[in-house]
Amino acid sequence: MESKRMILAVASVFVMLVVAGFLIHAIWLGTTYQAMREGGFSFRAPDALQHRLWLIWLGDLLYAILFVWVYVRGREETPWAGQGLRYGVLMTLFTIVPSALNDYAVYNVPHMLVVKWMAAGSVVLVILGLLVAALYQKKTA
Repeated sequence: MESKRMILAVASVFVMLVVAGFLIHAIWLGTTYQAMREGGFSFRAPDALQHRLWLIWLGDLLYAILFVWVYVRGREETPWAGQGLRYGVLMTLFTIVPSALNDYAVYNVPHMLVVKWMAAGSVVLVILGLLVAALYQKKTA
């Protein structure tokens, strides 16, 4: 039963990461990236990026596996919603914020883009934390 729950949780997180990535980067921030490309920022050409999309999915799968595994190893017997919220915030501070700040320091990206990355990442990881906590909540009879 635990392995089925783990597979369901990993698959759910993976799908949410892929969908969120598309909504954030292609839909919401797509015009920002296009303007940056036209302004000379060095992005891969859309065809070259499409060819390497599997690498993004591989990274999302690895992240999903680790996200669920860390939650399962550290969960406590406390209400699931609070635990999921706390976990989402913690993972945001552990992954999204440092990565975005490093990218801002290294690459010539607008500061508002970095703020948007952190805000979007925070929302996604809090939702994912709640999702995993809901899937792993203790069932009551």
